[in-house]
Amino acid sequence: MKTILLYLFLVALLLTPGGAAAAPAPPRPWKIAILLAQSGPSEDQTTRGLRDELKELGYTERKHVVIEVNDLKGKSAALEPAAAELVRKNVDLIFTNGTRATRAAMAATQTIPIVFRHPADPVGMGFIKSMDRPGGNVTGVAAFSGRTVEERVQILKTFAPRVRRLHIFYDPNNAFARENFVGAKQAAERKGLEVSEHSIKTPDELKTALASLTKTDEDAIFEVSDDLIESQAELLFDAARQNGMPSIFEGADWATKGSLLSYGASYYHMGRQAARIVNRIFRGEKPANIAAERASKYDLMVNLRMAKAIGLAIPPETLKKADKVIR
Repeated sequence: MKTILLYLFLVALLLTPGGAAAAPAPPRPWKIAILLAQSGPSEDQTTRGLRDELKELGYTERKHVVIEVNDLKGKSAALEPAAAELVRKNVDLIFTNGTRATRAAMAATQTIPIVFRHPADPVGMGFIKSMDRPGGNVTGVAAFSGRTVEERVQILKTFAPRVRRLHIFYDPNNAFARENFVGAKQAAERKGLEVSEHSIKTPDELKTALASLTKTDEDAIFEVSDDLIESQAELLFDAARQNGMPSIFEGADWATKGSLLSYGASYYHMGRQAARIVNRIFRGEKPANIAAERASKYDLMVNLRMAKAIGLAIPPETLKKADKVIR
């Protein structure tokens, strides 16, 4: 009899999503609301990683979990009403990308779990009390991008040694972006580079600023994490191509989209890390007690197609420094 009971228990365990790793199936699918200020490549990569890891954990969409993407398409004023609407819908968890979405979700609820994917320091941003013990209803995965800015400046100098000036575009309405700009400016000046500051509040202002650039191989576009600028990344890629400028973006995947160089956390893997935190919450753990995590994977990518387009020859020995080369 004991053997039969043990067999039935093991069968039940195997039929549970993800076996012992996943949450017991609820009476209805778990409802995850993804809140985005504006979608872009980094957000898409994060969402893909989240979905892929949840699937590996045994969550089948529409059966065990329903994922609703709320993309505000750059309408910042709509973020807080959108977050409040998610609370009214009684979603089980809110997943956020970036500063504005996280702040909006935090303003809307102190009870519904919030899991973030953020490029900076979540303690410094005031999202959590500490990495080990977040407190409240918020936890997540952070890239600490400010700590990689020195490396990105050096990478740019290594791959494009003729560069003497960096063009940095950022939204002054975004406190995180302002902080990123200051850090990048200081890092560049320590390396003997000049910085041209471009304060941008709208896509049209960005277009105007990019139109003023002149063709030179001594200038480069240096991106700092910023929701507005990243949503208009194609404009920067086009300007770099037209003006023969190297470009480097923060985050591992931007070279696949058109930047010459990209270095930073893999947003896809951050999404997978976040999914494991989501699973722990669905299993009954409190966000307050789930340690926030640092991004676990950082990559350097080089886009040789863009190098050819801007007339930049990269020596083979230098190319070996890349984790991935797009040919």
